[in-house]
Amino acid sequence: MPGVPRLTRKVGPLGLALTAWDIWRRLPPRQRKQVLNIARKHGPRVAGRVLRAASRARDTRAASRRR
Repeated sequence: MPGVPRLTRKVGPLGLALTAWDIWRRLPPRQRKQVLNIARKHGPRVAGRVLRAASRARDTRAASRRR
């Protein structure tokens, strides 16, 4: 019996990118197109929220160091 392909890798930016690539390769062309359309629609909003959250976390850390 062949082994089950591993979809997870070591946690980190490179591991995340390689896992995403593995999943992307396995998607049929129609599903790839759906993923791209969803990313185009929602990507800017998600990126904005990530930047706001990072800024908020940075401000919180700086405030806690001042105390």
